[in-house]
Amino acid sequence: MGNPDNETAVAVTSTSDPGTSYLEWGAIFGGTAIAGAISMVLLQFGSAIGLAAGPAYLDDLSPSWNVLVAGLWVVLVALSSSAAGGYVAGRMRSRRGDAIEAEVEFRDGAHGLVTWGTATVVSGVIAASLGALSAAGATAMTKSVDISAEMLNISANVSSIFAFAIAAGAALGAAAAWFAAISGGEHRDQGLSVHEVVPKAFRRRLAK
Repeated sequence: MGNPDNETAVAVTSTSDPGTSYLEWGAIFGGTAIAGAISMVLLQFGSAIGLAAGPAYLDDLSPSWNVLVAGLWVVLVALSSSAAGGYVAGRMRSRRGDAIEAEVEFRDGAHGLVTWGTATVVSGVIAASLGALSAAGATAMTKSVDISAEMLNISANVSSIFAFAIAAGAALGAAAAWFAAISGGEHRDQGLSVHEVVPKAFRRRLAK
C-alpha cells in the first residue's frame, strides 16, 4: 500500500456557482447572426450568377451540371458560414479560470456547435415555411397543367441532389463550426490581433 500523501492529485473542474451554465448565449447569438448573414449573402450571390436559373436537365433528360454545381455551392456556403459563426462564438466567449486546457477547448468547441445548431434550426424553420408556400403554389399549378411522369421523375432527381447537398453541408458545417470555435478560443487566449488572421491584401486596407 502506498502512502496516500504521495498520490498524485487529480484536477477536477467545477463551477464556482453550481447550476450556472457555461453557455454564453450572447456569443452564440452573435455567431448565429454572422453565420446567417454570410449564408444569405452567398446564396443570393449564387442565384445572381445564374446557379438557380440554368436548366435542371440536359437533352437526354439527365441532371445538368448546373444542378451539381448548385449543390456544391450549397455545401461551400454551409462550410464557410458555419466556420465564420463558430469562430466568432469561440473567440467572444469569456474564458473562466476554473477549467483545465482540455475543458476550455471543449467549451469553445461546444459554443461553435451550438451556434451551428441554432443557425440550422432557424434556417430550417424559414425553409419549411417557404417550402409550404411553394408546395401550395405547385399544387394549384398541377391542377391546371398536365405534368408528365418524366418531368416528375426529373424533379425528384433534382430534389434528391439538393437534399444530399444540404445534408452533407450540414454535417461538414458542424465540424467546421467546432474546429473554428476552438481556433477562435486559442486566438482569444493568445491575444492574437485580427490582422494576423486577415489576408495581407486586406490587412493593408484595415490599417489605413
